[in-house]
Amino acid sequence: MLQSSVKIIYHNENAHSIVASAGRISTTKGRSGEIYERSCQRDEEENINLIQKILSSGHTSVMEHAFVNLAFDNVSVFVEQFMIEFRLASFTVKSRRYVDFGKMGYIMPDFDGTAPQIRDEYQKHMEYLFEEYAYLLEQGIPKEDARFVLPYGFRSNFYCTVNARELVKIVTEMVWGRGSEYPEIEMLGRSLIRQCEDKLPFLQFRKPAVLSKEPLYAPDFAAQAAKPSDAPAGTPELAVLLDGPAHPEEAICRAAVLESGVRNWQSVDVEDPSLQKTIIQNALFRSRKRELEQAHFTILFQHMSLSGVTHLVRHRMQSVVVPRYLSVCDFETYIIPDSIRNAGLEARYRGVFKKTAELSQALRAAGFAECGQVYLLLSGLTIPVMTTMNANELFTFIRLRTCNRAQWEIRDNALALLRILREKYPVLFSLYGPMCYVSGVCPEGKATCGRSEEVKRIFTSGKF
Repeated sequence: MLQSSVKIIYHNENAHSIVASAGRISTTKGRSGEIYERSCQRDEEENINLIQKILSSGHTSVMEHAFVNLAFDNVSVFVEQFMIEFRLASFTVKSRRYVDFGKMGYIMPDFDGTAPQIRDEYQKHMEYLFEEYAYLLEQGIPKEDARFVLPYGFRSNFYCTVNARELVKIVTEMVWGRGSEYPEIEMLGRSLIRQCEDKLPFLQFRKPAVLSKEPLYAPDFAAQAAKPSDAPAGTPELAVLLDGPAHPEEAICRAAVLESGVRNWQSVDVEDPSLQKTIIQNALFRSRKRELEQAHFTILFQHMSLSGVTHLVRHRMQSVVVPRYLSVCDFETYIIPDSIRNAGLEARYRGVFKKTAELSQALRAAGFAECGQVYLLLSGLTIPVMTTMNANELFTFIRLRTCNRAQWEIRDNALALLRILREKYPVLFSLYGPMCYVSGVCPEGKATCGRSEEVKRIFTSGKF
């Protein structure tokens, strides 16, 4: 059976010299190059002692000058999702849109203390899920749609590059924080600690004195949530704008006037919509769009699939809140692709979710651990996700995710959001859309959909 693993495949070999130089430069005379050369000439133990003294005083930013490249092999996609939520790191994952995952395998959790038939039932069901995935592919269902029947225990591979300070934060969360609830994540975290002891011995890993893993809500909130809702029945909208500024265009334009160097910038009249549109349009094509970052918007995506969440959290400059999967995932609430319906496979597809729900319930009753239940969650199950983005990150999100090349689920969510934003803030968000609409040029090259002119007309009319 394959074993989940993570390996440091590269790190600054002279990391202790680099970090020690960073520690010395604020209190030492001389040029930065000279200080670095002297640090390289010092004994490694001397550098490490200095670094640890600096770290013990709380000045941990010096660690950001060292970095590591990590390779995660044969880990569950649940681990992948856990890792990608850390924003100060870079990730490249194996795409489920283009790669056939039929032979990738799956995680076998610890079955100690449970009846032998529980392991057999789990294994038999995992094989069934992969057979259903293969069947859908045989029937011509695209990989990006067939993946919705894959369990969250299927294996994945990805790379991560991160600075040493963020690595300590991640490992702390894996070993002692919310990751410690899942043996696979804790095991990978402890593996990283062992590797760092050899390769980056100046790093300090220790259990925090205070680190709560408990939910933030009060107990009576759960009771309140269990009461019948007054909300109208029916399928909720994909996106909801929860909060936003009253006049984001004015805030952006005032920031632009300030940035341009106008002395009495506060007295400049920027309330004319045509002027606002001109200023914002110019801001969109600047390399540094800090003006746009003065306006923030809080959004709720009401039923995004577990696969879709992966597309969302790849956008780094946002604050995402993802609920605990086991608490909110309902095997009766899932996404059904049009390709499944059009192929006449809806009944069979629904059967996969029904059988998985039945098995999950039976295994739970038989004593199957909660930490193993997460591997039975199917990628097509939907959950609510909240995020806050500024207007700059929304520009990136919308121009990428409303493109015809985007995966259809995240595109549907992006389009739903853009409709709401255009209705609420027409001056600002009438300028947002796919890149061919925004700039007049398609950036996709040979992969273009070939419909740029049509797309421009659609987004100009607002009827998308």
